[in-house]
Amino acid sequence: MKLWTIQTPEVWSSLQSRGIWQACEPFVSDDWREAYRWIVGQMEMRLGPRTHDDQMPVWVWRQWDGARRSRPDLRSRGHLPTGTQGVRIEVELDEGRVLLSDFELWHYALNYWYLPTSVRDGREFDRKLKTAGLCYYRTKPLPNIEHRVQIERSWERIFDLRWENRAFTAKREDKTIQGVVWEIRRDDVRDVVEFIAR
Repeated sequence: MKLWTIQTPEVWSSLQSRGIWQACEPFVSDDWREAYRWIVGQMEMRLGPRTHDDQMPVWVWRQWDGARRSRPDLRSRGHLPTGTQGVRIEVELDEGRVLLSDFELWHYALNYWYLPTSVRDGREFDRKLKTAGLCYYRTKPLPNIEHRVQIERSWERIFDLRWENRAFTAKREDKTIQGVVWEIRRDDVRDVVEFIAR
C-alpha cells in the first residue's frame, strides 16, 4: 500500500541513520493525549503491541484529498508551521501494518465528542447526558463510565471507510483517509521530497 508521511528533516535524518522511525508520547499535545491513548489501544488490538511504553502512532496519508489526489500537495497550507522545512516521505507498507481511518471523523475523538450514527442518535445521546447532568463538551473524559465507554465506542466508526452519511462523512472516493503505523523503516521508503511549508 502506497502512503505518505509529512515529517521534519530531523526525522528523515534519524530514519536514515537508525534505519527506523518511531514517535513517542512526549511530543503529543496535552489536549490530544486522551485521543492518542485511545488510538494506541486500537492499534494494539488491530495491529499488535507497541515495542515500548511511550510509543505513539506515526501518521500517514492514504488519500489526502479524495481518491483523485492521494498524495499530499506540498503547495497547500497546514502540513507544518509556515516557513518550516519539511519532507514528504512516500512509503510502501503491507496492509497489516496500517490502521486507516476517516480524517474528518478523527476530530470526534480529538475533541472528545460522541460520533452518532445519525442526527437523531446524536440528539438522543445529548438528551441522555443532559438528564444525567453531564456534558462531554465541558468534562473530558466524562466521570460516568457507561457514557464514557459509549463515547469511545462511537469513535470506532472512523475505521469504517465505507460508511456514508451526508451529515457526518463523505463517500469513500471523496474521503480524506489517514493512517497510523507503529514505525517507518528505511526499507519502506520509496521517495522523499523536501519542501518549505506554506
